[in-house]
Amino acid sequence: MVPVKLLILGSQNSGKTEVTYRCSRVVDQEAVDLEILDLACKDSCEASLEASLRWADGFLLLYSITQRLSFLEVPRLKKLIDQTKQSLVLVANKADLEIGREVTTEEGQRLAKDLRELSVAESVLAVETAVIQVIRLVLDQQRPLPDRRSYMLTVRHALTRKLTRSKTMQW
Repeated sequence: MVPVKLLILGSQNSGKTEVTYRCSRVVDQEAVDLEILDLACKDSCEASLEASLRWADGFLLLYSITQRLSFLEVPRLKKLIDQTKQSLVLVANKADLEIGREVTTEEGQRLAKDLRELSVAESVLAVETAVIQVIRLVLDQQRPLPDRRSYMLTVRHALTRKLTRSKTMQW
C-alpha cells in the first residue's frame, strides 16, 4: 500500500474543518493509504503551515465562493506551496450557497488557469475527482523514472533485431 499525504489549505472562512482523515482507496489499480490534513491558514500559524507543507505529498487549495477574501488568499498560499512541492488542485467550496456567491465561476477558472492548475472543483463529485487527480500526481512523482540509458539500449536492440530480420527476409 502506497502512503499518500494530502493537505487541504484555505483561509479560515473557506469552510475548513481542522481535522485529519485516514482511509484506504484504490486509484488506478493501486492501493493507497490516504491521510488528509484539513488546515485553515491563520496569520498566526506560519510555523505550523511550513511544517505541514513539508509533510504533505499533494495539496488541495480551497476557497469559498461566498467569501472573496478566501479567494484572494489563494495566490499567497500557492506561492508557499510552490516553494516546497507541486501536485496541487484548486477547489471552490460552498457551491451550494449560490445565493451568497462573491466569486464567479469564470473568476475561479481564470485563477486556475493563471496558477496553471488542473481544475476548479465546485461540486461534491468534482471535489472527489480533484482528490483523485492529486493522488495520481503524487503517485506519478513517487514512481521512479525509467533509466534513460537502459531505455535507449532496449530501443536500440529492438531496432537492430528488426533491421536484421528485414535483411534476412526473402521477397
